[in-house]
Amino acid sequence: MSQTPILAALLLFFISIPVSSYGSVLSPFLFLSIFNIYTDATFLFIADGPLYDSTAYTKCKIQPEPPLYNGGMLKDQQQHTIPDTGDRQKSFSFSLKNLDAATKYCFSIWIRIKDAESAMITASLVTQDTRLKCIGTVTAYKGCWSFLKGGFVLSSPSNSNTLYIKSALQNSDSKDVVGIEIASASLQPFTPQQWRLNQDTKINQARKRAVTVHVSDREGRQVQGASIRVEQLSKDFPFGSAIAESIIANPPYQKWFVERFNAAVFENELKWNATEFIQGQVNYTLPDQMLEFVQANQITVRGHNIFWENPQYIPKWAQNLTGSALESAVTSRIQSLMHKYRGDFVHWDVNNEMLHFDFYEDRLGPNATLHLFKAAHQSDPLATLFMNEFNVVETCSDAESTVDAYVSRMRGLQRGGVTVGGIGLQGHFDVPNPPLMRAVLDKLATLGLPIWLTEVDISNEFTKETQAIYLEEVVREGFSHPAVNGIVLWTAFRRGRCYQMCLTDGNFSNLATGEAVDKLMKEWSSDGLEGRSNEHGSYSFFAFLGEYKITAKYGDKTVDSTFSLSQGRETRHFNIQLY
Repeated sequence: MSQTPILAALLLFFISIPVSSYGSVLSPFLFLSIFNIYTDATFLFIADGPLYDSTAYTKCKIQPEPPLYNGGMLKDQQQHTIPDTGDRQKSFSFSLKNLDAATKYCFSIWIRIKDAESAMITASLVTQDTRLKCIGTVTAYKGCWSFLKGGFVLSSPSNSNTLYIKSALQNSDSKDVVGIEIASASLQPFTPQQWRLNQDTKINQARKRAVTVHVSDREGRQVQGASIRVEQLSKDFPFGSAIAESIIANPPYQKWFVERFNAAVFENELKWNATEFIQGQVNYTLPDQMLEFVQANQITVRGHNIFWENPQYIPKWAQNLTGSALESAVTSRIQSLMHKYRGDFVHWDVNNEMLHFDFYEDRLGPNATLHLFKAAHQSDPLATLFMNEFNVVETCSDAESTVDAYVSRMRGLQRGGVTVGGIGLQGHFDVPNPPLMRAVLDKLATLGLPIWLTEVDISNEFTKETQAIYLEEVVREGFSHPAVNGIVLWTAFRRGRCYQMCLTDGNFSNLATGEAVDKLMKEWSSDGLEGRSNEHGSYSFFAFLGEYKITAKYGDKTVDSTFSLSQGRETRHFNIQLY
């Protein structure tokens, strides 16, 4: 019998309780060693299933890598690449039997093309009941191998299924396809329990850390039996929501918000059309008041947005400008906005949704976006500049914003000398596809930049109860991915409604979606831990990153102290002296 399922079970048991509760059974150091050995493995079997393999590539390679999971369900269906001397096939297919509902299927494959400089490769799935038009894409290039990573979940079981790999020319309206070669195909199933265990493993590795508190008297002697209480003052991970002007002078809304969130973004109030509806009449009254609220409550706030490529949301007076007149208006917007709020916003979405729209580049030339980013950086060098886009992580069916299209645009900006510090993924979901979402995050993580889910919501075509289920799926997936540095929901409450999804009703009582958020907030908290120092004067625990207050009490002596718990693999040691 494999020992790794036992190790996984032990890990989950031990991380669920303070280390001091089993002191003599397992020392903090042995515990942390087990944890590190377990989470450092790249391929361990957990509960009769594999540890998820986050390996991804966004640059093509001379030779394909071996298949993930040794091919998984496709191990016996591996198709050899076609020799260079022959014609490439236009498509490939795999026959799949007995696919289960709710099981997460992770798919990957390497692709090489010959007949064009580049081509979009799409993986799709046809079941006995439905067709999933896209379960993964990759932009493949001539002369090298490119990595496609994706996946799918079925809502009902299916006995007969076909997975297709097809190609289409890039940047062309032609329906022609190009010849392709494939290698190292893999399809790995994860039961819901295995998927959740993998998420919890990643959360415990990336979002938590072991702590040992040492208690001594004024002579430095260890104190056994001291009462210890741990209170979490703040959380390290930014989790928040959009807000609207309706939060101004609204105590119930403010109280509800502050009790939950440590991050915010203004829904519309900073946008150009809102601050300069009439040319030359700039008004920052509303964002000023909203900024006063978030700063008074120590809430991190993103700047959204400086520009928006979609002409529908550009001031009407600016839509008619061209050439030097538009350049002057753009320069004025940057100088006015960035000078006023220099240092106030941690991020700026510089040119929103530029994969889907091209207003500024169409009128100011192909380097317009480069100039916008450079000017924004010069105006506020300490703010992190983001490229913010929709339909990157939500789906792969949008050809304008595939993961490779995002990566290509980001690298193009970087080659142009632009300081782009963050990856912004809006996250407007209908039915989530967690394997695809995770695969996209894996590929974007290769850029080495912080990833934020910036506008998360669920379509209002679903009931609030279904929205809550899907919201928890999306947020848990984001929180469990080590490359994700923050999550902001798009749930601003304005005039009794929200864009797609609300968390509360008009009295600021939680809806099902709000209850889902509160459940996660409680789950990802380490507040109220209590115990006593052992014979070594130590109390150990495993906690989420953040700021903490520790109260140590022994006899008539009580000492309060605070410390920060930041990311790190070694145990955080903290000393308290009872005077």
